[in-house]
Amino acid sequence: MSPIASSALLALSLLTPAAHAIVISVDGNLADWGIQRTGQASDWTPHPGIHFSIEDQTGGSNTYLNPGWGGQAYDAEALYALIQGNTLYIALATGHDPRTLHKPSANSYGAGDFGIDFGRDGVYELGINVKHVTGGSAGSPIFETFGVSGGVYANPTWAMGLFPETDPTYPINTTKRPAYLTGGDYLGLAHLVYTTSGANGYGQWPLDLHYFYEIALDLNLLRTAGWNGMDPFNIHWTMNCGNDSIHVDPPPAGVPEPATLALLSLGLLGLTALRRRPMR
Repeated sequence: MSPIASSALLALSLLTPAAHAIVISVDGNLADWGIQRTGQASDWTPHPGIHFSIEDQTGGSNTYLNPGWGGQAYDAEALYALIQGNTLYIALATGHDPRTLHKPSANSYGAGDFGIDFGRDGVYELGINVKHVTGGSAGSPIFETFGVSGGVYANPTWAMGLFPETDPTYPINTTKRPAYLTGGDYLGLAHLVYTTSGANGYGQWPLDLHYFYEIALDLNLLRTAGWNGMDPFNIHWTMNCGNDSIHVDPPPAGVPEPATLALLSLGLLGLTALRRRPMR
């Protein structure tokens, strides 16, 4: 077989779904995303093909995070997004304990909800409910009354974070971001899992404790909420105070990654060359 033919077949074989599939188990363990517990300083970079944002910080309660303070206990560290077939997968690493009591009078703020902004215009048309803790004990927490855990809500009403956020990478860069849901139209359930025991050995600060969220969401729920299936969208998360927030922008469903397009071009060129090769 000629080198051109070999290159064409290799490129086309790499375009098959089986070759690109990253199998995600929604269990709170990010190893299948490529995030390993090394026990020494490392970054949060996932497997190729996964979109991500990283902004790992550390420090005590007076440490500035942007747009607020709080240090490691209120740090949004890394956010990931992957579209496989008709499923959107989301993963979050944070220093914020999901069972943190939401009691603003005691300067304690609970876990926030995930927001999705179709078109990246600053309007979050979809929310995924986490349900923060409002009382009880560590073994028997009492959760907020709104909605269900993992519930997906269109036309959401948002409680906003405390601080306006300045972010030059985002079109709406001087406004408060949504923190948690207070209302909305229930569409269905996402598969939501989060860890409640802090784990160290990850990221730039391996002695810090980290908590993880994972979500699997049917893309039909996004379509029901008004997404046209092609426009880019922004996934956002912050804790209820908005001390630190993070967002990631996955590619639209059905739109190949640049590397995939390059492979496709290589394959087509190879096939064209084969077609033009004279018969012997």
